[in-house]
Amino acid sequence: MLIVSRMAISLRNTVIGVLIVACILLATLQTTDIGNRSSNRRNVNPEPSTSSSATSTSFSQCTHPVHKLIFIKTHKTGSSTIATTLARYADEKGLKLATPIWTHIFHETNSFSHNMVLSFGDMGHFDILTSHARYNRKEMDMVISNPKYITIIRNPVKQLESAYSYYSMAKHIGIQTDGDHELQAFLKQPRYYFDNYDYFMKVQSWNGQIFDLGLEHADHLNQTLVRRKIQQIDAEFDLVMINEYFDESLVLLRKQFYWDWEDIVYISKGVRKTTLRHKITPELAAKIQQWNSADVQLYDHFNRTFWGKVAQYGPNFNKDVLYFKELREEITSRCLDMNSHSNPAYDKRVENHKLKPNAPNYCKNMISGTMQYVNWMKFMYVFHRVLLPLSLVCLGCAFMLFLCRRFRRGNADQYRLLNNTTDLGSDEKVVPI
Repeated sequence: MLIVSRMAISLRNTVIGVLIVACILLATLQTTDIGNRSSNRRNVNPEPSTSSSATSTSFSQCTHPVHKLIFIKTHKTGSSTIATTLARYADEKGLKLATPIWTHIFHETNSFSHNMVLSFGDMGHFDILTSHARYNRKEMDMVISNPKYITIIRNPVKQLESAYSYYSMAKHIGIQTDGDHELQAFLKQPRYYFDNYDYFMKVQSWNGQIFDLGLEHADHLNQTLVRRKIQQIDAEFDLVMINEYFDESLVLLRKQFYWDWEDIVYISKGVRKTTLRHKITPELAAKIQQWNSADVQLYDHFNRTFWGKVAQYGPNFNKDVLYFKELREEITSRCLDMNSHSNPAYDKRVENHKLKPNAPNYCKNMISGTMQYVNWMKFMYVFHRVLLPLSLVCLGCAFMLFLCRRFRRGNADQYRLLNNTTDLGSDEKVVPI
């Protein structure tokens, strides 16, 4: 009975110890994480110090911000800046970001599938999706319950020029020209190159935006299917932003989703060097529009509907846009040293993201890229869902092993004591008095 009682006491102490260690670990991690996010947000001053008379529109405290959304990240449309802004929002609000299993993208060419998401029993319970994924409503609805859908598109002429130079398509195809002539050479016979060459990011050289939104290349010349896809997007998306009206788009997003001004403040990501830009002549622009006719129809449609949303916004739209621009410029000036570049010369991007020595804490969040946020939140998700429980299980097993050894040692000691007592009793019987 004494041994059983001691074992019960040891087991109780072990359980209590494991619970205490788990609570301390969780509390430390959560306090540090939330403390950093909240302190960074408290330092963001939503009131620009400029002399403008612009005033911002505020929301009633009765409204609830939208926390469930899916962003279809189209290529070379300014989408990296939007994706980073949304990922930062998820991080600061403690929301669950749906991330790819291996890299920072789901897939460049295949239609999205819920099996691409890193999940440990959380399918349907994520909050935000921002990584590159081709639109597939049925599969995406399995990841996030009742989400809002948003995307961004760009003038097809500028988008193709950006994609063609950024992904070095001429080099991968083998076009032996230099400078502005590379894109001209491609557009002399674009269908020939598209059909007969397998080059990097080929899918983005022909109607890349509507392809990202789910229309296969085999259907791009079918006007009926193109119009049907555009109508589908119009019906299923809550907001289609326009790159050429970037700040205006974010102001619309803020009001539609009841977000704060600091939630949409950004520092541009992925801006190309001027040396990697092609000169677009009217003739070249016409060829691009002819080649990317499906993207042209997509852009024209949503460029019209965009201004319908602006009209619905109300009379304060222009004032709010001005306010936002001033706020963004002030945040940028507080954070960045615009006279120096942090990226090496071989980087295709010109991100003036070198912080000032005395920059506020929140600036670090502003300059983080999509890949950094995705990798960080992926690690945190795996930590909470796998590593922490596994660590606790291992800790518990270690304590149980320790107890078993103590129990066996105690039994052995008790057995020796019992044997010694028995031996002593036998001796007393044989010794004469």
